[in-house]
Amino acid sequence: MTFTTALVAFAIITLLAVGLEIMFTYATQGFGFGFSSNRPAVQKSPLGLRIQRAYQNQVESAAYIVPLLIAGQMTGLTGTTAEWVTLIIIAGRAAFMVLYYTGIPFLRILGFVGGSMGSMVLAYLLLSMAAV
Repeated sequence: MTFTTALVAFAIITLLAVGLEIMFTYATQGFGFGFSSNRPAVQKSPLGLRIQRAYQNQVESAAYIVPLLIAGQMTGLTGTTAEWVTLIIIAGRAAFMVLYYTGIPFLRILGFVGGSMGSMVLAYLLLSMAAV
């Protein structure tokens, strides 16, 4: 997977996550909730909280994944390892989102570890490229 494709895939995952959160809120709070300027505090269901937290985690992960993907693109990093690492990052983030929604304890860790370890390997590749 190229860095450009990975950035687009990351953006799509993020857009799907925020879209799901918005649609779930409308489904549980009513369509008028989105147009209200004085929204009351909402008690969210366990699923609603998981949806919110999964999206929040996706946004937070953008702080360390997106710069690495952009750096990989800008430096011209190529090779099979770089392509596999970007695929692992995106697959890990997608799996994390889906597994977080299920609510099965600790299962989402597998996706999180995949995305995080992939980003660490990418950081290593970029740093070793800079050291040469």
